[in-house]
Amino acid sequence: MARQAVVILIVVAAFGILFPLYKGFGFLDSRILAAYACLALLFVAPASAELAAHGKSSAPAAVIRRMAVIIAWGWGITVVILATAIVTLNLMSRGGGWIAPPSGFLAAILTFSLSASAAIAMLGAVLARRFSAAGVKNILRIGFLAILLAMAFGSRVLPERVQLEIADHFDTRSALTRLAWELSIASVLAAALLLIPFLRNAPKTEPETS
Repeated sequence: MARQAVVILIVVAAFGILFPLYKGFGFLDSRILAAYACLALLFVAPASAELAAHGKSSAPAAVIRRMAVIIAWGWGITVVILATAIVTLNLMSRGGGWIAPPSGFLAAILTFSLSASAAIAMLGAVLARRFSAAGVKNILRIGFLAILLAMAFGSRVLPERVQLEIADHFDTRSALTRLAWELSIASVLAAALLLIPFLRNAPKTEPETS
């Protein structure tokens, strides 16, 4: 528990204080803020995989309740990191007014963060019915790595015309806001669909004998 608290403090200090100090007002770039919202997935994915793998014999309702706590915990840390970063930026600027991203944009990315965390947690729970906790973590890590590689090196593979179209659609704050809301809906639907195989593959409980 103490080790986990130290790790969380280091993460909050790095992303909530040091990075905003380094980036300055560039921190308010919509893409950076969207990436911050995705930090919740990195907290939720391994914890939910561990919980689901060790709770294979537990009732689905009990696993879902504990998973909800993990989702709230991971998402809450993300909100704390983002809030700390905005406060750090304002303390650094010492301007006449409060500097913050538009509330509509923040609401969109944080809603996506929460709904995507639920979908990832449910995916981890479904995979944990078939694989060990370590196996689920590796699968999720490979998935995250594939996404990062696609984002980092996609420009070298995609035709220039496609790159320009993507830039036109997702380089503005309004476009990212719309995308975040759309992905939020998709994540909720994904979590609901993943709930079906999770409940279907639930362990059968022995009937109580009097």
